[in-house]
Amino acid sequence: MPTDASPLPNESASSPWKAPEPLTVPARALASVPLLVTAKAAAAMCSKSLRTWRSWDAAGWIPQPVRVGRSVLWRTDELRDWIAAGCPRREEWEARK
Repeated sequence: MPTDASPLPNESASSPWKAPEPLTVPARALASVPLLVTAKAAAAMCSKSLRTWRSWDAAGWIPQPVRVGRSVLWRTDELRDWIAAGCPRREEWEARK
């Protein structure tokens, strides 16, 4: 077994290895992500048809939409959090918030 093995990257301060920079999202990219989406876009985000999305909404299986005038919209950040939480039913989701 060789005894002159080189140190691991985090063992030596003189090592040329450098930790990667954290990923950042440019402000322009964030500006292009809508805060609210239609039922059609929300269904597409979840790889479901619009008909399925509307059925799930009527059954109370998805997060509560936001009504802006006559528009029915969903918050994209809430949809992402809902998916990350395992897509609980609306009643359970509202209780968690």
